[in-house]
Formats: sequence, C-alpha cells, structure tokens
Amino acid sequence: MRQRFHEALSGEDCPLIAEIKPSSPKVGPLLAERSVREIARDYLHAGAPCLSVTTGAWHKGHIGMVTEMAALGLPVLRKDFITSARHLEASKDAGAAAVLLTCTLLRRADVLRLAEAALSMGLTPFVEAASAAELDGLRLPGGAVLAINNRDIRAQETDDGGIEQSEALYALGRAQHGGLLISASGLTSPEAVRRAVAAGFDGVLVGTALLSGPESAYETTRRYLRATRKKAGLPA
Repeated sequence: MRQRFHEALSGEDCPLIAEIKPSSPKVGPLLAERSVREIARDYLHAGAPCLSVTTGAWHKGHIGMVTEMAALGLPVLRKDFITSARHLEASKDAGAAAVLLTCTLLRRADVLRLAEAALSMGLTPFVEAASAAELDGLRLPGGAVLAINNRDIRAQETDDGGIEQSEALYALGRAQHGGLLISASGLTSPEAVRRAVAAGFDGVLVGTALLSGPESAYETTRRYLRATRKKAGLPA
C-alpha cells in the first residue's frame, strides 16, 4: 500500500518534519493563542514536506489534532504511545500517514510486529531508538523510518537533549537500517540541523524550537529549512 509519509520524506534532499505539541514538559505551553490548524498552515506555507503532532497526555494533545492537520493535505505523523493494532487503526481513521513506535517502551518483538501491521495499513512506522542497546540488532522492515531520539522519554523529555546524541549513534543506526534515518527532537537551532545533515541524516524532526521563539511559526520554519538547504547545496 502507498505510504504518503515515507514518499514525502524520500522526495526531499533534507526534509524537515515540522511538529506541533500543545505543551512541552520542559518549556510549558507552546500554542499560546494560536490554533493547531493555524500553525500547521504556517508550516505548510513555509515549505515543510511533512507534519508531526504529539497527541499524548504529556503534551496535552488529543487525536483530533491529527484530523485538523491532515485536512491541509500534508502527511502527518502521530506521536503517542502506540502499543496495539487498535491504536494503529485509530490513527489511520484520524488521518495519520505515519505512527510513532518507541523502542524505549516496547519490546523488540512488539516493535517489529506493529511495524509490519502499520505497513499493511499504508502507514509509515516511525521507529524511535535512543541508545546503542535499542539499536543493536534492530532490523526494521523496508518502508520503515528509523529515528534517533535526542531526548529521554523516561524523564518525560525534561532533559536538554541535543544533536550530540544523534552524532554518537549515527554509524550504528545506519548499519542497522538501510532506509531513511532521522534525527528527532532536542534540535534547538538551525546550526543543530546543519550538524545533523553534515553527519549524514536523511532528515530532522523539530518541534519545540519552531513554536517557542519570538518569530511566527512560518518565519522560524523558513529559517530551519534554509539551514538544511544551505548545507545540502541548494538555494537558501
């Protein structure tokens, strides 16, 4: 079945997955007076090829946000604690094109089972790993996306995170997975994104940094996209 999220990532020289989260456990509320649809539209107009949304309780989200964002036409990743086929079905029904599977929380066998089930539904499995132990021996099916999570979800992502985590795990991640490899979360500056591209990552996921600066989400997203494209040798 066609995977719109994976296709959108594959079609970009260095794709930026622009994420919406209503609140960050570390920073606090992020939406202010803005609606989810308004921010998603800013991301779309700025040129982001894919969207992501955190629908879990930590981030004060809900699954209806997926539907709001998917209505704009870009493929949407649903980030939540996906643990069953029922969760996959609910995500697809809401309009998601991809779903998060977290190695820190799921047994290896469950990650692989849910990844295969997602693919059979036309959903892209977005599998996050955060350590060498989680990456070692991880063999994902074709069509899955592997992401290095720069934050510690066991600490509810209240740590600083940073590109250093991705840089340290890049070689192992690339050795384990021949498909798309993404640096996700904890990227707080365009320079961090440039470093991810320089390290060899196929793309990045940025959330809090796009929503917490003094500029509009549109202007901030444009800055992050310009940073990736400069490094890729494309016009700014």
